[in-house]
Amino acid sequence: MTVIVKTPPARKATTRLLWLDLTRKCQLACGHCYNSSGPSGSHGTMTREDWVGVLDQAAAYGVRRVQFIGGEPTMHPDFTALVDHALNVGLEVEVYSNLVHVSQECWEIFRRKGLALATSYY
Repeated sequence: MTVIVKTPPARKATTRLLWLDLTRKCQLACGHCYNSSGPSGSHGTMTREDWVGVLDQAAAYGVRRVQFIGGEPTMHPDFTALVDHALNVGLEVEVYSNLVHVSQECWEIFRRKGLALATSYY
């Protein structure tokens, strides 16, 4: 007698969007900032490899979109590489930026298919 054991289907992720708070560094020092970011903020303790691991896990578990936030996410030294990686693993990306200073490298990545840019205007 042959016994066939079926593996249950992988559970679909119910999380479809992740907010990735890359940095507390920001050019501005807004009193209303939700996470107390500013010029003296830091990039935290996560390495580029740590962030890549988060993006890979998100894609593997069925997350569809990530939003890079901060502080000002474009100030993180690995910002463009992380956005590029997220897009390459099939994630849709939204970047929430204050747009105070945007480098040419950032403008280039903002043009990529699958990327949306968000900002606040006061």
